[in-house]
Amino acid sequence: MENRPTLSTTERTNKTASCGVSVAMATYNGDKYISEQLESIASQSVLPAEVVITDDCSSDSTIEIIQQFASTAPFPVKLVRNAERLGYAGNFFKACRSSSQPLIAFCD
Repeated sequence: MENRPTLSTTERTNKTASCGVSVAMATYNGDKYISEQLESIASQSVLPAEVVITDDCSSDSTIEIIQQFASTAPFPVKLVRNAERLGYAGNFFKACRSSSQPLIAFCD
């Protein structure tokens, strides 16, 4: 992952507080692309209020990559791990239901 500038809590709050947008992501064995996708979200000029990621029982390192990113992300990252496979649509719908903001942006 590239080095992002570390934002203070106040800077993070100011950059995300007025946004009102949740980014909904659905993952399944996406370790080849997930880092680049998350870094792209983190580099936007206006950050989302949160990123909600539902994982559909990945067997690769997707979860570990998300957890590492979440530890330094400039916004809250909510990771929901499905107990059983929901499939593409079900996984995205679960991400939507898990979002807390009035607007949802799908990220695929």
